[in-house]
Amino acid sequence: MSRDTSHIITLANIKGGVGKTTAVVNIAYLLATEFNKKVLVIDSDDQGNATKALGAREHFDPQTETLWYALNHKKSYKHVMVEGGYDNIWVVPSTKDLKGAQIAFGQSARGIKMFQRLLKGVEDDFDYVLIDTKPQINILLQSALAASTWFLIPSFPEPDSYDGFVDLLTECDEIVEDANDQLHCLGVLLTSVKKIPAHEAYIRFIQKHMKQAHVPLLKATIRSSNAIATGSLHSCPAVSLPGAYAIREDYIKVVRSIIRTVNKGGPVVRPDLEALGVLGSTDSGLMELEIKQNIESVTI
Repeated sequence: MSRDTSHIITLANIKGGVGKTTAVVNIAYLLATEFNKKVLVIDSDDQGNATKALGAREHFDPQTETLWYALNHKKSYKHVMVEGGYDNIWVVPSTKDLKGAQIAFGQSARGIKMFQRLLKGVEDDFDYVLIDTKPQINILLQSALAASTWFLIPSFPEPDSYDGFVDLLTECDEIVEDANDQLHCLGVLLTSVKKIPAHEAYIRFIQKHMKQAHVPLLKATIRSSNAIATGSLHSCPAVSLPGAYAIREDYIKVVRSIIRTVNKGGPVVRPDLEALGVLGSTDSGLMELEIKQNIESVTI
């Protein structure tokens, strides 16, 4: 097998609990099963939820088939990847050892290049590489971004999530400046969206400011769904569940958007970070949002 390129996408947000791992798992599943793409998932979060949800937790040697082993021993993905529980998906598993990555690699000049070495030649084997990350700025996130062609930011449609992706965009801009000038922003993916005034007002608010800041906001969003919790409970992609029609429809739209964007390519567009600081101001749009949220909380 030989490909011109492999699309390496890091999914990240500095704020936890925004559906990042859920997005990795469901996007990987649909790329593999619905669009017949060969997918490698790298689980760099020491919690290992992506490893578990993709059916790999019981099928790897925790001594030699892990991301930690590969990084520590300068091994290729080829030496540590294992088949997941679904066709066309392979996983580089996570273990608790990754908690020591910052101490082990954070002060080393080679730390930022770890994932570049790990993924050398990956275009020969995979169409897509998805990297799940821990919700913090650390050497694993920085190294993943330095090796990626794209990054995607899952986020809740709430002001508390805003600072998380603004901090991430700032970090990504520094990576573009210092380590990887081919790192493109796929955009912000809104998850757990409800048809309530607070969410609708927030989405209108950030649509305006994201556009001004040259940061894409995916038109496709992920609705709030019980299927997400059911998928987590059963450690499987929510879109694979019988009857999960709405969440599957949403994620198919997201995957189609991703495929269309990465195939189109284009120059790296750096964000206007100053324009992203609007939530700290007395912008009238923010005031409208806060009023709507207060009304919503009273209604509930």
